[in-house]
Amino acid sequence: MIKEKTMITFKEMIQETSDIYSFVFEVPETFHWLPGQHGVFRFTQDLEMTGKSFRIFSFASVEEEHKMLFSTRIAEPISDFKKHLLQLKAGDTMTIDGAVGKFLLNDLSKPTCIMAGGIGITPVRAFMKQVEYSKENPCSLEILYSDDRGEFAYEHDLNTINNNFSGVHLQYISDRNIFTEKIESYAKDHQNESLYYIAGTPGMNKFLTEKLISLGIESQHIITDIFTGYGD
Repeated sequence: MIKEKTMITFKEMIQETSDIYSFVFEVPETFHWLPGQHGVFRFTQDLEMTGKSFRIFSFASVEEEHKMLFSTRIAEPISDFKKHLLQLKAGDTMTIDGAVGKFLLNDLSKPTCIMAGGIGITPVRAFMKQVEYSKENPCSLEILYSDDRGEFAYEHDLNTINNNFSGVHLQYISDRNIFTEKIESYAKDHQNESLYYIAGTPGMNKFLTEKLISLGIESQHIITDIFTGYGD
């Protein structure tokens, strides 16, 4: 089945950290997505490009914000696709295929631990916005956000939601060993009474999945954000 391409209009770029950039678009009311899903983005102009002419990005925003937001890490060497992203001007257009993906936060009535590494925080921002707009205080939502350099995207938005909902507990972690220790401690305390969401590099997802299983967590309680194209 061929997915229909939807035109989106660029509004602005926001630099979140030294190398994470957010791109904000206007979207037609006919396009819908769920927090945690992703889409395939393409330029509408005929641009010179070596490599893939598309990229897959998670939605960092929710529909209630009346904007589409995705973020990506841009560091040397920069691909042609990301160079063109940096050159977008207000009013320029792209197309999107989607939305797809099963990385969904469906049940806020259960204790839940979300583990995000680096740019993996992208869908987690959407999850937290989902909490904010639903006005549903989660039973217990533990968010462990790790970045080795101590640079964290979306801090203002994340802190605001964390402060306004007693069921949300957000921790910023810049030490990988501490990150792992906190996950082990949570898993030992909550076992299979909790759900476990992992959003990071494929290597991180694999490592933490194996770690949780070794601690007795059953695989059906572990949800990972898996899509091709991470970090391209």
